[in-house]
Amino acid sequence: MRKSFKRGAVILGLFAGGILFGTNATAHAALTPSSTQPGANMVDVSSWQGNLTAADYQTLAQNGVKAVTIKASEGTGYINPYLSQQVQYAQQAGLSINFYHFVHFTTTDQAAQEAQNFMNAVQSVTSSKDVVMVADFESSELGGISKANNDANLAAFDSALNQGGYNKTDLYTMASWLGVKIDTNASNQGWIADYPATPTGSKHPSANAWQWASDYRFPNINQNLDVSQLNNSFYLNSGSAAASTNTNANSSSASSGSSSKNDGEIVKIPGPSGKQYSAARSASVKLVWRANMGKHYYTTTKGARYSKHLGTRYGYNSELPNVTWVTDAHEKLYKKNTGNYAIYYHVRSTVGNHGGWIWRGYLN
Repeated sequence: MRKSFKRGAVILGLFAGGILFGTNATAHAALTPSSTQPGANMVDVSSWQGNLTAADYQTLAQNGVKAVTIKASEGTGYINPYLSQQVQYAQQAGLSINFYHFVHFTTTDQAAQEAQNFMNAVQSVTSSKDVVMVADFESSELGGISKANNDANLAAFDSALNQGGYNKTDLYTMASWLGVKIDTNASNQGWIADYPATPTGSKHPSANAWQWASDYRFPNINQNLDVSQLNNSFYLNSGSAAASTNTNANSSSASSGSSSKNDGEIVKIPGPSGKQYSAARSASVKLVWRANMGKHYYTTTKGARYSKHLGTRYGYNSELPNVTWVTDAHEKLYKKNTGNYAIYYHVRSTVGNHGGWIWRGYLN
């Protein structure tokens, strides 16, 4: 994430870019991948990274990134204008998606109000509650509050999130504030920012993650990014990071079943109505990419459910108006007859007896 400060200085202030910095910061040139460095398996982004393309997110996934934590909101009114796009690109790359809120609250009432803004932002892009909701705790006004009051305000913030159905919470803060201005706890094991001059090995192993650099350069991405080493799977549970690289548009449709095949290809669960196969329909599309994705819940009575290349129709969605569909994968298809592209989600019914690929424009 782009910073508004120079490495080597500790500046406590509001920066629209969001997540700030840790201690032990030392000025040096941008870091590039090295076998001696800690893991770079999570990045965080905000509006400062709104220029990253879908291809850039694919590059992150290809270089070992498994999760992205996206700035959703700040204070009581700000929502990241790039939030929807960043969620979409990260999902397309098969990355696990989580969210953070830049905190300003100094009272419990303000904490509850900011939590509501946070939830509103996240709910605008996903109905899933299986995401990590992070309090980004670094703004300058928080430094003037006692640790006891900050702890109480954070507890109120988390309580409001819990009441809204979000039970996976965490605390992002700089190492110099940890235990001095704010505490981690069982509900917030911590995502700690601490930038050593020569990052290597592991620090803060009891925390969920260690952010160890803000000037990391991935191949073919001409921009510094924040990188973190994950100490456990806490940030990975909101979706799979295993993306398929299979682009064979002529592979046959999968048979019925409920387990995953290799390379992220999901086995289909046909509906009760008779299958209808169309070779012409199957040949009319070309697979661009296919990847696993996290669980999102939808309903629809429009369109139909298909095999992965649309050749086999499993049933019309109007036949199952009361079914809730749960996503587990998505794909991008090129439609040869129109020259357009379309995103399809693979879904299963909550009880597992129906499934298939549905154009996402039909899903509510």
